[in-house]
Amino acid sequence: MFGRVVIIATAIILTGVTAWLLIPLTNPNWLTRSISMARPEASIRRDILRITPLGTSKEDVINVIKEREWHIEFTRDTAGYFMNRGRVSDGPNLFMLESGDAFEVGTQSIRIGLANFYIFGIVDVFVDVYYAFDEDSKLIDVAIRRP
Repeated sequence: MFGRVVIIATAIILTGVTAWLLIPLTNPNWLTRSISMARPEASIRRDILRITPLGTSKEDVINVIKEREWHIEFTRDTAGYFMNRGRVSDGPNLFMLESGDAFEVGTQSIRIGLANFYIFGIVDVFVDVYYAFDEDSKLIDVAIRRP
């Protein structure tokens, strides 16, 4: 009797684990539904580029953002985003521009708020994604900003 219960319990557990592992594979867009924010910025960027590869039109990027229900913070049609000493920002630090430590990426940009969550209920953590586009509205770069 006890052996039979163990076999049934094992079968139920194995079925559950197998289903948990295989269900994402039935949806070709499973990666695009959730992106782990606990990983390094380079890993998040790699996932974003899988969803919206370089060369994607601005219109298609906006459609993907809407499909994923991500929040667009702003769209700029006349300015890219800025890199200040290796960190992405909304605007240039004028001192860094003069010294050559800051530069603009792209001629158009979109910033989305990918996540905003709390660690231990105290520390507010955000993840912003910056998309840069060229003059033809094609995606040329993606940058991630976290604190």
